[in-house]
Parts: sequence; structure tokens; C-alpha cells
Amino acid sequence: MKSKLKPGDIAAGALIFALAAGIYLAGLDSGGPLEAQIRQDGRLTRTVALSGLKQPIRIELEREGRRNVILAEDGRICIAEANCPHQDCVRAGWLDKSGQSALCLENRVSVSLTNQGEDAPDAVAR
Repeated sequence: MKSKLKPGDIAAGALIFALAAGIYLAGLDSGGPLEAQIRQDGRLTRTVALSGLKQPIRIELEREGRRNVILAEDGRICIAEANCPHQDCVRAGWLDKSGQSALCLENRVSVSLTNQGEDAPDAVAR
């Protein structure tokens, strides 16, 4: 028995495709100016505007024997060095999209990207 496509099947397929495309486009970076927030021990230590950065920036964080080196370039940032045993923060590589982050749990350092002026939280935990 052969099955034939009905007009409703084509409409349903088109609707699913349109919804998938909409979800994909909504998830894309808005393209606004990027800003990196660097935290150590839960405190904001530095904010770096990444969009249009003329010179690379090297940031060294040292505290109580914990050490991280963060590199920032035009439009991207990474944790380049850390003296933690697992090196997951270094393996995270370059961050270049809003919402990305790298964490060094052992050294209690985090780097997260947002679009400048974006101050609404993504989620609230209680």
C-alpha cells in the first residue's frame, strides 16, 4: 500500500520548519557589543569591553596560591593559564558569544560574556 502526502501533511511540515527556523534565529547572538565579566571568589573584579578592543589584554589573577591568566582580544576572551589540576577552564577555549562562560572551580574564577547593556538575568535561583 502506497501512502500519499495530503495537503495537511505539507502544511504541517512547513509549520514545523518555520518553528524550527524561528527557534534557531532566536538563539543567535544579537550582534551587540560584547562585554566580559570576570569574577573571583564570587566578586566582580573586572569588566572588559571586548568589541573593538585595539590591543590584547592580559589579566593575571592571584590569590592564596591560586593563579589564572586571562587573555582578551577583539571580540573574544579565554582563560589561557591556570594552576588548577583539571584545566577544564583552559580547555573551554575562546569565548566569543553572549551567554558563554568559562569556570575554574578550584581557583574560584569565572569569565562570562554578555551584550553590553544586557542587565536582565537569564534565570533566578532561590
